[in-house]
Amino acid sequence: MTLNKTQILNNLLYSLIILCCSVFTVNATNIDTKNVTAAAETKVFYLVRHAEKNQGADPSLTEQGKLRALRLANVLSSTPLNKVFTTDYKRTRETALAVAEHQHLSPSLYNPADLKKTAEVLLSEQGHILVIGHSNTTTALAELLGADKQPVIDDANEFDRLYIVTVDKNNREVSTVLLRY
Repeated sequence: MTLNKTQILNNLLYSLIILCCSVFTVNATNIDTKNVTAAAETKVFYLVRHAEKNQGADPSLTEQGKLRALRLANVLSSTPLNKVFTTDYKRTRETALAVAEHQHLSPSLYNPADLKKTAEVLLSEQGHILVIGHSNTTTALAELLGADKQPVIDDANEFDRLYIVTVDKNNREVSTVLLRY
């Protein structure tokens, strides 16, 4: 069977298309693998101050604070967390409760008086980590994780900051996003 010039060119063109698709598929697969590996090695910290609290030495959350804690759980519901850290105060533990229950996690405690040590522990972790602190510790901890200088939290009125601090595997490249929830 002899092929005419048109058939030969069609076969050649078809082979060339198959070859190009194979090369692009291999390259796309390699790029995706690199991106997946890099994403798996980054750490993402979600830092918030406890929700609205009652008065007293170690107060519980107000009704508005309980609603904010539920809102935080909703905001983070599609983010699979690896750990939740909180200080040993009712208001921070209660803020963490809905998130921890939804994600089937037991919160770990950290000492807000030793933020340098806390930052070292956090930077040794992997994955997505929620940290619940206080008006005088949340921005300081974000900065110790590598974020730029952050504005002071208004202790009386500001309970809705959500810092997202992303750190590369070498703890060098940091990006920070501030959201409100």
